[in-house]
Amino acid sequence: MKRALFSIIAAAVCGTMTASAVDASAVKVTLMAKGSATKIEKLAPPQGMSFGSASMSAQPIVSWQVVNIPVKVEGKAKGDKSAQFASSITFTAHLLIESDNNDGKPVLLSKEITYVDIPLSGGGEAAKNEINIGVFIPPSSAVRINEKGKGDLKGKLLGVAVEAEFNGKPCMKTGEPRFVVFDNNTKKKLSDEWWTKSMGDAGAVLCNINETPYAAWAGNAYPQIATVPTSASETSPVPAYPTTPSSDTADTGTDTTATDTTATDTEATEEDSGSRKGKKNKKKDKRSRR
Repeated sequence: MKRALFSIIAAAVCGTMTASAVDASAVKVTLMAKGSATKIEKLAPPQGMSFGSASMSAQPIVSWQVVNIPVKVEGKAKGDKSAQFASSITFTAHLLIESDNNDGKPVLLSKEITYVDIPLSGGGEAAKNEINIGVFIPPSSAVRINEKGKGDLKGKLLGVAVEAEFNGKPCMKTGEPRFVVFDNNTKKKLSDEWWTKSMGDAGAVLCNINETPYAAWAGNAYPQIATVPTSASETSPVPAYPTTPSSDTADTGTDTTATDTTATDTEATEEDSGSRKGKKNKKKDKRSRR
């Protein structure tokens, strides 16, 4: 693991940073992958991990594997000579890997990673840094690619391509290649921008460092990865359950109606009684007059 991860070019400052660092207003990226400098490397199990006695009988025996793609990042901030940061660059890495499980054709795997706060040293018009885009191949995906070889992908990397965006716009250096193909025989069969063609992925995937068990040990070998906040719309709403009237409430309602009816009848009776008393009083008045 030390050879594979910690021998890479870490995303560290290549000079003394000042307290007045600013964000670069313009950024360009150059692919630096050449020859054997870019390859698939095996990783040892993460240190300090205890897995217990349970295991899956069909668990692939191959380890995680990594490809580090070196790129140069250059930033500009007109009129400002202080150190800079590239606030956010979205990279899309493409790997072309030889496979025995894709109808004999290479598989094409792609991974989008957004790095943030990439430090650039030098300031002004010459702020720069060299970093690696780290893409990891899980054991099960490796077996999907090379089933007969039990997932061992050593020497199987045929080509690499990189796309980069800064502030939503492409920022690869003009006139520089965005890809490299290591196998001449394969290169003759590929068209320009081969990574845009559908080649099949055999069901395999790529991961960034934060999606692997190695994040706690080697996460600082790469720039910080942007996290996507959960929006309010993605939060599951609390279900609203309708309230069903109980039988007691229904009975109470019936009793109330009956009570109201009785009260009405009582009022009518009182009115009748009052009218009778009135007639009797009139008769008494007539007699007294006589």
